[in-house]
Amino acid sequence: MFVVKTVREFNTWRIAKNNSIGFIPTLGALHDGHFSLIKASKSICDITVVSIFLNPTQFAPHEDLDAYPNTLDGDKKNLKQLGVDVLFLPSKNEMYKTVPDVRVPASVLFNKLEGKSRPHFFYGVTTIVSKLFNVIQPTHTFFGEKDAQQLRIIQEMIHKMNYSITLIPCPTMRDQNGLALSSRNQYLTSKEQKTATIIYQSLIKIKEGLNNAQSINHLKQQFKSAISTIPTMSVDYISIADSNSLDEVTKLENKQLLISTAVFLNHVRLIDNITYYPST
Repeated sequence: MFVVKTVREFNTWRIAKNNSIGFIPTLGALHDGHFSLIKASKSICDITVVSIFLNPTQFAPHEDLDAYPNTLDGDKKNLKQLGVDVLFLPSKNEMYKTVPDVRVPASVLFNKLEGKSRPHFFYGVTTIVSKLFNVIQPTHTFFGEKDAQQLRIIQEMIHKMNYSITLIPCPTMRDQNGLALSSRNQYLTSKEQKTATIIYQSLIKIKEGLNNAQSINHLKQQFKSAISTIPTMSVDYISIADSNSLDEVTKLENKQLLISTAVFLNHVRLIDNITYYPST
């Protein structure tokens, strides 16, 4: 595995490569969810590139940038074992000073769901992903469905900015109890991780309720009530929205819906989602 830290080094490597290149941008603290993206890339592309960059503009002042897990040595070992071809490991200075600035078109999707709770977030995400695309010049990129809104925003960005990149969505990876894998799960004890499985279980109950044509408002309230039975947990938001526009729906129609949530377990913010498909 070739490890590069500067754009110049990467360009020297990249210039002679005409193969298909799969790219997975990450913040580090890698887990089986990330590894599934890498495996997908290796099954489709000739070359797989992973970046690790803890992007400060994705974090508000009150969020966990300084406490974000640093597992770089283990990450490198795992990436090498998975057969990753290149690890791009830039500094903050490299990404914000050396890589030219980009202007990402604003999107109405920025201000929904996660954007309501974290208004800074998608501006930071799209800026850095666009910069990384400009450096890596991949043919394919791989994103997990756990970050459903991010997936839609990156797809829209690729279209608006005329990138010749195919985005491949990859299924959410879960532990044996159903908890969606996340780097932030490292903040939780094993007992808390088991407790947090109520999030997925409660999302499934909403899906079952939709199948039985129950009221959407009732299903949202039922979700909040279930989470409130755990004293250390609270709901940031619960959404039942059009899967494409992410507009909230108030009544059940014959359309695909995204059921998504953010829940705090003590101070750890966990997100998850599932998709509801109408019966045909």
